Amino acid sequence: MSSACEGVVSKQDAQSALGSRRIYTRPEKELDFIFGNMAEGRITKCVLKSRDSGENVVVQVSRVSGSTDVRAHYAHQFVDTPGYGTVPVGGGWRGSMVFHDDSLQGSVELACRNQKDRSLLVSARTLYSPRDEPGLDSQQRADDRAGFARLLTSTASAAADKYDCDASLGRPVDDVAPDPVRNPVPLDKAKGICAPVAALRDGAGRVGAVSVTDAPTDPTTPAEDCYLNDAQGTPLYRLTALYGPLADMARAKSTDFDPTSKKAAEFQQKYHRGFGSAQCGAQQGRAFYRLGTIHRGVGERTVKNPDVEFERAALKAFAEQSAKTHGCDNLQLP
Repeated sequence: MSSACEGVVSKQDAQSALGSRRIYTRPEKELDFIFGNMAEGRITKCVLKSRDSGENVVVQVSRVSGSTDVRAHYAHQFVDTPGYGTVPVGGGWRGSMVFHDDSLQGSVELACRNQKDRSLLVSARTLYSPRDEPGLDSQQRADDRAGFARLLTSTASAAADKYDCDASLGRPVDDVAPDPVRNPVPLDKAKGICAPVAALRDGAGRVGAVSVTDAPTDPTTPAEDCYLNDAQGTPLYRLTALYGPLADMARAKSTDFDPTSKKAAEFQQKYHRGFGSAQCGAQQGRAFYRLGTIHRGVGERTVKNPDVEFERAALKAFAEQSAKTHGCDNLQLP
């Protein structure tokens, strides 16, 4: 453990994240299968494994610039598909944690003030333990999430020191929100990123929405995803807010997604989707906001009665709150 990831991984935090005192490192050659296309800018990587349960955590530190595709590092699913649950790391750390299938992935980005246009991106991925399955002890699941966040953030702090990155660091993280996709809340219970949309009760009723995948508001998270679900829990709409490199990557994907392009300047009523943007300072650039319907297959929407009036109002309410939370202005909406 003393040499894992060139010494930037804390043994104590690794033990906490894995729920085991007996851990060891695994050979690097097994990592590319786990991290896929995340090799760009990689500085170091390692796998930490429990001798007791066989669970593992994969940790990677990368040096990224404005040209680096960071989507794989953040594990954020692209904006026109359903599935992943996203929550802030918290504690003032610029990062997010993503829940998907049997894995939990977190990323923290450190902007290096002494290295022009360079950042350190620390990513970690773990497999869920049996303790994280629905119906089991919720306090244990909360402890698992918090332990994972401590490993992620302590590694980021050590990496900043080791690789000479003068960056603003966050605070210790004691609590991380649960997976919002696995834990949707009724419209009247939403208090976070979905709250302004959930407040549009008449419009939500017209489209059949009864619950949302709410997550805490946080000025440092680079990604927010709010799903509106029907009575069976099927997602009907997805609202997304992206900041920094994630926003840039979304716009670069297609001019359809660029709020400054003529094609996206008006709400796309035929497709029931709309886009927006806001200015978030010179370092973070323009934010990206989107509302769209969810599709089961080609041309088959899950929402049976889409409502353009509600969709426009929902995008506006969602983007206004998110922009205010992140300190952005000059909000542009269709």
